[in-house]
Amino acid sequence: MDTKSWISAYAERLGTDVPTRDEFEAILELAAEAAHSSERVAAPVACWVAAKAGVPPKDALEAAQAIDEPAPTRPSAGAPPPRSQRRATARRASKRRATARTRKGDAKASVVAFLAKHPGSTAGEVAKGLNLNRGSVSSRLTQLAKAGEIKKATRGYRTN
Repeated sequence: MDTKSWISAYAERLGTDVPTRDEFEAILELAAEAAHSSERVAAPVACWVAAKAGVPPKDALEAAQAIDEPAPTRPSAGAPPPRSQRRATARRASKRRATARTRKGDAKASVVAFLAKHPGSTAGEVAKGLNLNRGSVSSRLTQLAKAGEIKKATRGYRTN
């Protein structure tokens, strides 16, 4: 049985008219649009949705084609040109970096004060106690020991 005969028999069983040639073409285009925009299974489902909604095939095709069209870009009234946007972003990033670079106080004095209260502390213990980076504290302790401001103990460091 060919397509035309099958469609005629199916329409008769459902008690409806056979689609006109234009309707038939629009249905096929709708199915193709749905299948190519998504997955193959979207084709019959899109046709079913159009039929259930009572939308003519041409209108259903236009609606399906509009899904993939990019949204119309509206002209932005006061938007700065792209170069200005980049420069503004760079300024904000620079301010963030400057804030991050600000000194958090004198680490040397706080390390010496901590060791006075907790003799024999290791770099890890000093870092944990002062909420500092362990590597930075370790370097600072080595510098202070070389300068003679603190002494290396059997375990950890102590003040003079």
